[in-house]
Amino acid sequence: MIDKDRRLQLAQHHTTAHILNAAARNVLGNHVNQASAHKDIDKGRLDITHFKSLSDEEVKQIEDEANLIVKRGITMKKRFMERGKAEKEFGVGIYQGGVVPGKELRIVEIPGVDVEACGGTHLDNTREAGEIRIIKTSKISDSIVRIEYVSGKAALQADKGEQEEIMKLVQLLGVEKEMIPGRAQ
Repeated sequence: MIDKDRRLQLAQHHTTAHILNAAARNVLGNHVNQASAHKDIDKGRLDITHFKSLSDEEVKQIEDEANLIVKRGITMKKRFMERGKAEKEFGVGIYQGGVVPGKELRIVEIPGVDVEACGGTHLDNTREAGEIRIIKTSKISDSIVRIEYVSGKAALQADKGEQEEIMKLVQLLGVEKEMIPGRAQ
């Protein structure tokens, strides 16, 4: 039996990896490619090729760009294609994260945004990803930056956890939410 909630969250995080990869390329430049990725229920991780740590401004721009892609509600195309035909039509950029084995490839396309050879579970429309939040970035090698993210229900749970932490700070510091930075300083 398929756990539909689990499957949906995995599809949200998997599709979000494609969206974030494209958003990072739009913000940082065409040198950005997926180096690796990991998707789980609680969060996803996308490692991209980039030569320096991301600034807070770049993280915000990537997150905003990704959420614009979600809001556009783009219908995704998923189909199998013969390797040579797929490479001829889309180029070798379809091999984000490495070359996929086999003579026939499963192509996952977000028209106008991203095209990759990928066998993972995906959504049918970008809007189904829900809100995308980047929760952490780190430079893990000279040429790789890791982006940790949440989307869908996991993003809502992260928001709830953040709000609970803020309320704890309000109580501990004895101030209104808006006054936390000043009191902490």
